[in-house]
Amino acid sequence: MNGKARQGCGLLAVMVLLIVAMGTLLVGCGNAPAGTSANASSGTPDSASSTASDSSSGVYAIDNELRVRINRGELETLELADGPIYITGHKSPDSDTVCSSIAYANLLSQLGYDARPVVLGDVNKETQYILKECGIQMPETIEDVSGANMILVDHSEYEHSAEGLKDANIITIIDHHGDGAITTSNPLIYDARPIGATSTIVWIRYLNYGIKPDASISKLLMGGILSDTINLQAKTTTTADKEALKILASEAGIDDTDAFYAEQYKASVSHEGETDEEIFNSDIKTYDAGGHRYAIGVINVYTEDEAKAMADRMKAIMPAQLKALGVEYAFAQISVFHDDISLCYLVPADDASGEVLKAAYGDTATLDGTSYVLKPGISRKAKLVPDIDAVLTSNPQE
Repeated sequence: MNGKARQGCGLLAVMVLLIVAMGTLLVGCGNAPAGTSANASSGTPDSASSTASDSSSGVYAIDNELRVRINRGELETLELADGPIYITGHKSPDSDTVCSSIAYANLLSQLGYDARPVVLGDVNKETQYILKECGIQMPETIEDVSGANMILVDHSEYEHSAEGLKDANIITIIDHHGDGAITTSNPLIYDARPIGATSTIVWIRYLNYGIKPDASISKLLMGGILSDTINLQAKTTTTADKEALKILASEAGIDDTDAFYAEQYKASVSHEGETDEEIFNSDIKTYDAGGHRYAIGVINVYTEDEAKAMADRMKAIMPAQLKALGVEYAFAQISVFHDDISLCYLVPADDASGEVLKAAYGDTATLDGTSYVLKPGISRKAKLVPDIDAVLTSNPQE
């Protein structure tokens, strides 16, 4: 090999080494391990050094302190509120609505806000049992919220909420139903998720804000989840509900959630001292579909014999409830959901209401003369309301 050839090979080797070295440097800069950064000397979680991408797993990692601060950043809108912030669930409050109201007020209070849970009516016996087990006082009842700062949980409809809500300052909605008719002109925190219980969403917000609920609040949220997911048996139950229940039960020191649910369910089916009208209205919601307005009252009992007896009692008083509620149709959903028992009796208020149920369930339910009987039972939110809506919207009011 002559001198020129040797010189050319030497230059080629140097170029190859430089290309390899540059490639190694570039790869090293682009693949910092998760939790480290190219600017590690800054040490501040809100700097670029707090984030990294694990290219091997596709996981986007972020410093936990920064994550919490980012999530809490949305609460800056609450600082514009003048006066206390009231947190409420829907009318005819059930366990999920009350438990999530109290727990979210507790969360905001720990973050320095004047947050106060309230209810819009008498709470049911199941909720009373949960609050007693948690050692938590019943929230105050509020009649009119005109001009008040409001956070709504477990609902997003004016008709399900407090009087005067259209004149209130609504700053947050936390819900697990479809989006409702409530609108605002001001910035709004809206957290709606298709999961089993609003209490689960509130627990997620504890995580996001970096606050650990104490044993009492953990038990409270656990009760709300057990109630709205029917001990995780409802079709609306998600992985989030299951994981939340597991962690909350551990924090609350509850080893057997089935036993806890059994006791709160027994409390929920106790109607001692209530009139039939009070029973029907204890968990009632009204809806609009196709220009029609209707109501559904949910009643829990423990045995099928009790369901049959309750159906007869409801049938006798429901015609008068049509006028009292200002609705065109009304239905009682009498349910048994515990252990391996799942059924419900759907009772129409009158013949017109009966025609709606016939259209919805005539081919799938058994008509026993008073009620349409479904085995297994169904959820009001996930099944009954959509089915009735479908019937009514196919026959719109002219």
